[in-house]
Amino acid sequence: MMNWFPGWLDVYFRNYFWLVASLLIIAGVILIIMKMIPATRSASEKVWLSYGPWLFMAPIVFLVLGFGSKIFIGALLILSILCVKEFSKATGLYEDWGFIIAIYCGLIGLYLSAFVQWYGLFMAMPVYSIVVILMIPALRNDYHNMIQKIGLSTIALIYLGWFLAHLGFLSYHPYGLAYLLFLIIGTELNDAAAYTTGKLFGKNPLVSQISPKKTVEGALGSLVITSLYVYCVRQWLPGFSAFPLVLSVIILWIGGTMGDLVMSCVKRDIGIKDMGALIPGHGGILDRVDSLLFVSPLFFHMVSHYIKFPGGLE
Repeated sequence: MMNWFPGWLDVYFRNYFWLVASLLIIAGVILIIMKMIPATRSASEKVWLSYGPWLFMAPIVFLVLGFGSKIFIGALLILSILCVKEFSKATGLYEDWGFIIAIYCGLIGLYLSAFVQWYGLFMAMPVYSIVVILMIPALRNDYHNMIQKIGLSTIALIYLGWFLAHLGFLSYHPYGLAYLLFLIIGTELNDAAAYTTGKLFGKNPLVSQISPKKTVEGALGSLVITSLYVYCVRQWLPGFSAFPLVLSVIILWIGGTMGDLVMSCVKRDIGIKDMGALIPGHGGILDRVDSLLFVSPLFFHMVSHYIKFPGGLE
């Protein structure tokens, strides 16, 4: 197993694996008990819709990470392409294949630069890609709806591609597995904590026009639970001192919340509930990863500044 699955050699990978496995087992047992009680049977069935997909999503995340940076970056490219597809179909951009091809080419350039660890090109690639996108109307001799299409293309490329691609570079850090698993689990936990505490204690809307179900109490509850999470796993974050740990709480809490709210703004504006229906109980792929979009570059640059990459980034 160690030869073909190098991630298992990493002690932090194994720690996070057993943590997630334990949480899934505990949650499953609780839901089974709730289903046996008439008073909570209906609630358990609703929660099960969200819980069930994690039984295959969590193993996929560990498998992809465990095979190493190259496989992980390839998976991120596929993930970004799928997110762009959902976003462009929902906004109508998918009908214009000139812009879609330009976005996909930009994504390939982004992830190739991450694949070969060319940091300078990675940071410049969004500029080159946007230049190409801006040229499309002129080359067509057509100006109709071009501001809208250029704006949507830029959002798709930067927000759904470049932001997420930072995780590919993070995977090359000597402790990349530990940092990535901490980030992914923490982001999802922050999201789940906001939902759960909001359901239990929420009374005051946080942003009623954008996401009516989000509450101030839910946001504060997610801050408490995320802080406890960071404190409990601090020994699994090698190189982190007190200040980066505090920054990690802020990034997970604010970044995760804002990532979700930004995509909620888009969905409200175009009048849809979910970006897709691929994952039962979660919506589309973009609905599942939106909280990770803001967090990825913020956490990466925090690590590169305070913890450093051996040899630096070039």
